Amino acid sequence: MAISPDLGTPEGAPAEPGPAASKGDPAPLRPTDVIKSYRYLRIGMIGAVVLLAVSIGIERSKVDCFQNSISAYYYTPVRAIFVGSLMAVGLSLIVYRGRSRGEDPCLNLAGMLAPVVAIVPTKNVGTCWSIAPRPSPLNSDGSLRRWVVANIDNNFYALLITGAIGLAAIAVIALWINRKDFIGVARSQLWTTLSLIGTGIALIVAWLLIRYWNGFYDRAHSYAAFAMFGFLIAAIVSVTLDTRHRRPYWSRWYAGVAALMVVGAAVIGLTGMFGDHTTFALETYEIVLFGVYWSIQTAEKWDEDVEPTTVIATVAPAPGSQPSGVVP
Repeated sequence: MAISPDLGTPEGAPAEPGPAASKGDPAPLRPTDVIKSYRYLRIGMIGAVVLLAVSIGIERSKVDCFQNSISAYYYTPVRAIFVGSLMAVGLSLIVYRGRSRGEDPCLNLAGMLAPVVAIVPTKNVGTCWSIAPRPSPLNSDGSLRRWVVANIDNNFYALLITGAIGLAAIAVIALWINRKDFIGVARSQLWTTLSLIGTGIALIVAWLLIRYWNGFYDRAHSYAAFAMFGFLIAAIVSVTLDTRHRRPYWSRWYAGVAALMVVGAAVIGLTGMFGDHTTFALETYEIVLFGVYWSIQTAEKWDEDVEPTTVIATVAPAPGSQPSGVVP
């Protein structure tokens, strides 16, 4: 097992107690463990985007051009990294717990759309490859070939089934843990409850679309990409509004990034100033700016503390001690 470097302890945080006294006893979960995991998650998502950029850079070093879009790199040797990076980013956005009321659902929705962008490829195959895709992914009429459709079907249904299993598991666990007052807990955690219900509805809608929408294979990629970036911008706007009174310095940074994302999308998209590479430029622009936002927010929250009462023990109590749900 690899040993991760220590990213430090927030200033003013109390020193952690030593390891368990009895040999073999599991160490309790401490606030600093939560902080480090939170930091690793944020940094890891940036790493996934950098990985994609490096892979595209390697492909670019072998040719004298760029593809028309980042999505078109699906049809180049970048494909595995393209799909893997978007899957990792999508999972990170879902797992990450947004602080403001609007941030979390927007990130969840963007996270659910990222895998769709990854596994339902664009029909714009592009013209710049180090190795041309063979057999061709398109038929003579411009429709996707059967082998591409088969890939989409397999991957998309796998996503839907896995999502349904995960949602069912969460429901069962929540019912069991809160079996004494499930309704009361659901009401007290209204936004979480609505988010879970919304996820279930989204899974049903996605299944209906791939089953009955004739334009799914032609348009799902573009619609999912536009919606994903829209929800990312909405998440930044939500954070901006949430912090405008509490942390005005950071709020101004967030407002600036959100404004640049909206204005830039309008200017680049409407003017087509980059010609055949307009989509590539627009995607790169939006991804870079969201990376800037994510880095700024990481800096803002780097030294945040964790309330000890929010860290729940998941290990058995030591022999002779009383069980407790809270790690001191």
